[in-house]
Amino acid sequence: MEKSKKPTEQTSKGNNSDENYSHALNGSFVFDDTVAIVKNVDVTSYPTNWTAIFKHDFWGTSLLSPESHKSYRPLTTLIFHLEYTIFGFRAKHMKAINVLLHCINTLLVWQLLRKLRFETIVSNQVAAVAATFFAIHPIHTEAVCGVVGRAELIFCTLYLVALLLTYHRTCLGAGTDVLIILLTAVGIFFKETAITIPVACIFLEFARTQVFVYPWRTQLKFICSFRNATYAVATIVIIIFRLWLQNFQIPRFKPMDNPIALSDDLLTRILSQNYLYAINWWILLCPQWLSFDWALGCIRLITDIWDLRLQAVLAMYSLAIVAIINCRQNFAPLFGLGIMVIPFLPASGVIKVGFVIAERVLYVPSIGFCFLVAQGLSFVYNSNPKLWLLQLYKWALMLCFICLLLRTRERAKQWLSEDSLFASALKVCPNNAKVHYNIARLATDRFDRDKALTHYHKAISLYPQYESALMNLGNLYREMGELDDAEKYIKEALAVVPDFATAWMNLGIVQAAHKDYKSALLSYKNALKYRKNYAVCHYNLGNLYLDQKMHSEAMQHWQEAIALNPRQPKAWANILTMLDNRGLYEDAIRVSAQALTHLPNETSIMFIRANVFGKLKHYVEAEELYKHIIEVEPLNVLFHTNLGVLYHRWEKLNEAIESYQNALKLNTEKAITARENLSKLLKRKRKEKLSKIVL
Repeated sequence: MEKSKKPTEQTSKGNNSDENYSHALNGSFVFDDTVAIVKNVDVTSYPTNWTAIFKHDFWGTSLLSPESHKSYRPLTTLIFHLEYTIFGFRAKHMKAINVLLHCINTLLVWQLLRKLRFETIVSNQVAAVAATFFAIHPIHTEAVCGVVGRAELIFCTLYLVALLLTYHRTCLGAGTDVLIILLTAVGIFFKETAITIPVACIFLEFARTQVFVYPWRTQLKFICSFRNATYAVATIVIIIFRLWLQNFQIPRFKPMDNPIALSDDLLTRILSQNYLYAINWWILLCPQWLSFDWALGCIRLITDIWDLRLQAVLAMYSLAIVAIINCRQNFAPLFGLGIMVIPFLPASGVIKVGFVIAERVLYVPSIGFCFLVAQGLSFVYNSNPKLWLLQLYKWALMLCFICLLLRTRERAKQWLSEDSLFASALKVCPNNAKVHYNIARLATDRFDRDKALTHYHKAISLYPQYESALMNLGNLYREMGELDDAEKYIKEALAVVPDFATAWMNLGIVQAAHKDYKSALLSYKNALKYRKNYAVCHYNLGNLYLDQKMHSEAMQHWQEAIALNPRQPKAWANILTMLDNRGLYEDAIRVSAQALTHLPNETSIMFIRANVFGKLKHYVEAEELYKHIIEVEPLNVLFHTNLGVLYHRWEKLNEAIESYQNALKLNTEKAITARENLSKLLKRKRKEKLSKIVL
């Protein structure tokens, strides 16, 4: 019976836009897409498991699990599920929807900005230039080309619709406030940052009604108005409800995911976090330095006030202070800063997050940045009446657009595959252990063991406490048959994180391969101690008992595995094989039918079911199943061989010969049974032919 190999852990954790991203539509699912979509049972389950979708986080883990990152976006997951049921796993269709949403958002940005009229600082030209920058800015590539960026795109759409409703509130009446609160309540189930929508609407109303020109008391009265108080209360209620859904639990992040937020030194946290704001500004201003991951190794912590990098922080805050001081004379800079900062607040470190910098969270804040750039360019243009300077300005602006377009196309090309994406990150952050880890993981999946070993060791050298890299390196050595090294590295992972359930399970697999059954049993029990309801561990524990000929205990744990997770094909296969070996054919037929309700396309289950039908002489049912699984996996030698055996028993000798020959054509070395049976069958045919001639 086949034993499982535990999968290596993934870390998680204007119209121009269509033309700009169209060449990226043929890409595959990359990075977080794999976990949140391809391997997410909530997305792939059919019929729709509504309970799971609304009880699990974005990555398919129970929201109440200690291992959950608490990123709860059930409506985004539901959309992915609906697309999967319609298109299947076709990244092109999902990416095309992202591009369409980006086009819609670009038009909404243009529509919003062209309506603004405070002190005539915004013109149609400014709105058009800002929308163009938004359409082609390279920072948006992650949100548009990564399918999981759908959450950002939908949040942006709701955010802009809410702002447009605020602008039209005079015409639409008080019902607008109800709509905005509903958009916020619905929006948090697409993306948590939608909670900032009411604050953004208040700020836009503050700008639209030009309250900023009045005395401070009038401004304070506006801020404390009944409408704004209603928004505040609604926001607090939504936040409490959202926290209640996760039982008020706080997500646990690893130090390497966000070393700044998890630093023990308060001064280091404050200085480094403020430097991150300057880095976010910089990659918006000069988006050459882009990476899918900015974890440990990308940005060194700032530990004292004499670090020269703090000059960038001082410059950033100086500009913000100047904008605030001069807001009555020119509110545009402060308005741009406001609509940039407000949607960024949830990712600003106010609450602990599991990343250092995430480019996709800059998708909505970039609206304010694009407005600031367009407004600045407009000021320069209007300050130079000389014709030749105006021409030079226009050409410079066109050159800027071309540069951004080319960079966006280059970045979109890097998002076509994980190979190019990880390679690009290595150029930006060569000392990022997570980048090396992901390259090693990808190489392992492609059986490039030398490359995987190199990058796992590099990741560990950069971050010796990298428990996932240590465990996966141990798994790799196990696959290579080097069990001593495998046990060494997995134990090192457990020394770093003693309650690492996956590592305990993998240690048990290594010890079982060593025939150290007593230690393996203890490791499996530790895995179940730290992660209750661990289906894969029960499956492997069943394999351990099978190795010791303890068949009833093995069957018990396989049944426990499928009870916890019915989508465990190897556990089902082992149960069916045991029933088949014991001659319990009717039970095997019944259990296989149950298994196929959970895994309707699983060929291993259909294969065993077909074998049992054959033994029961239900030849028609067996033939139908064999033909179906051969259609799904036409290159499987065993399937063709067993179909030949079925025809052989059924006395359909010509069909049997054809099936055996098909198996031999596929692989002569592996088709031993087919070759032997074909030889016997041909001898039998010759004898029958000779006997007819004699008669």
